[in-house]
Amino acid sequence: MNVPESPPHENAAEELTREEPKGPPASRRNAGRRAGTKAAPRKKKKRMSPLLRFLLKLTGVTLILWLVFSFVLGVHIHHGNRMYPFLMDGDLLITYKLDPYNVEDVVVYRNRETRQVEVSRIAAKGEGEIQISESGELLINGYIPVERVFYPTNPLDGSEIVFPYSMSPEAYFLLDDYREIGLDSRAFGEVDEDALLGKVVYVFRRRGI
Repeated sequence: MNVPESPPHENAAEELTREEPKGPPASRRNAGRRAGTKAAPRKKKKRMSPLLRFLLKLTGVTLILWLVFSFVLGVHIHHGNRMYPFLMDGDLLITYKLDPYNVEDVVVYRNRETRQVEVSRIAAKGEGEIQISESGELLINGYIPVERVFYPTNPLDGSEIVFPYSMSPEAYFLLDDYREIGLDSRAFGEVDEDALLGKVVYVFRRRGI
């Protein structure tokens, strides 16, 4: 027995019912807008003032420079001719603080007696014996070191340092290059690493600063 098909108009009504959108009709939304309903205003983002941005950048740059020049680099002006000819009066020195110190390094240090910042060269490091011969030769553990110094090494007049001089472990013996007028470990003895403020890594030749 054949079941009669549904009338065409009933199928069309069912399809319209299924396809009808769930949201409110566009006419109803438009009517609400026409009735005076306004959308919620967007919140405006507060913009930082140019002065505040500049101050924040300046603070950041200042902090970075302070960290660099406190723990990594140093800037010093050399006065006098005690390190001639390697350094001359008025030279601007850049020092580096993170490298280990070795013999022949030119270093900036704080004199423990005068508390002044000075420049000298490491002549010996660690435990050993420093001797100065009558002919002006420097002897370290009985050997003459290879140095880039053109002046003889003699004890300083009036100094209480007596040669041969025995060094302590992890100590440094400093000698100026121009040893005729030097004021170095021949006057105050060895120094600890805490007294060293950095190794000279660059020299700007300047005068009259």
